[in-house]
Amino acid sequence: MRLAEAARPPKARRVWLGLASVVALVAAYTLLSNAYRVIDPSLLPDPIRGVLRPQILPPTQRIFDAFVQLVGAGASPVGGAYIHTGDHIGGLVEQRVTLQGSLLISTYRVLIGVSVGGSLGILAGLLMGWSRAVDEYVHPIYILCRSVPPLALITYVMLWLGHGTAHVLLPIIYAVFTVVVIPTYHGVRDVSDVYVKAARALGARGRLLLSRVVLPAAGPFVLSGLRYALIIAWMTTVGVEMLMADEGIGYLLIGGGMWSSRLEVAGDPAVIVVGIVALALVGYAMDAGVRVAGDRLTEWVKR
Repeated sequence: MRLAEAARPPKARRVWLGLASVVALVAAYTLLSNAYRVIDPSLLPDPIRGVLRPQILPPTQRIFDAFVQLVGAGASPVGGAYIHTGDHIGGLVEQRVTLQGSLLISTYRVLIGVSVGGSLGILAGLLMGWSRAVDEYVHPIYILCRSVPPLALITYVMLWLGHGTAHVLLPIIYAVFTVVVIPTYHGVRDVSDVYVKAARALGARGRLLLSRVVLPAAGPFVLSGLRYALIIAWMTTVGVEMLMADEGIGYLLIGGGMWSSRLEVAGDPAVIVVGIVALALVGYAMDAGVRVAGDRLTEWVKR
């Protein structure tokens, strides 16, 4: 057993520690968001007073109300009028923008980006790591491409493809691709010579050596790259949706932003908090799924 695993707390303890952390975070936020009700604001320094304003830290009840409205945004209005905690929620409700619908759209985009960009990144990393000739010619081009932020491509992609699904997906695919290449590349390059020599002694060559020795040995590197790529995919997806999409969690967040001009209404920070919490939960669940799948696929490494 490795030292890191020996020092790792039992699974049940990790679960309880995680729950305790969540409870502590919620309790701390509740206290801070209600500080204005129990503390005279004039007694606080300007920076703290600015942060503790309800416009920045909305009370938990307001957040809950916003959550209920966003989840049920597709329902018919009650009594002929929408009930909402901020002007902009009414705009989202009128457009039938729901929290769950926005999350599904964004999750779909993330999965497409990770699937396509991850596959291309793994392929490029394998070729660069396996063939020195390919590495010599392709690596400099990759370094140049990696230096360009995904969101910087948005305007060019729109000029090239126009407004549609592709212009949202391409920056996500590009972001994932640039992240996955390097871990795969190093995974192939760092395969132990012991494994390679033993396989060659048994007659393994070419594709057989690559599929039976190199790929399994590079697996942990690839999975680590995919986990990080999942984070980058979510960051890019939300950024793209904020800038150029009319649906998805990024659009919901920009609708709740104080600087929003799309809905032409006052922003509600409760919507931003709801969106951020939802993003955190979905991202955590997806990362946990990738981690569990990776542990199953690389069990031989722990032996």
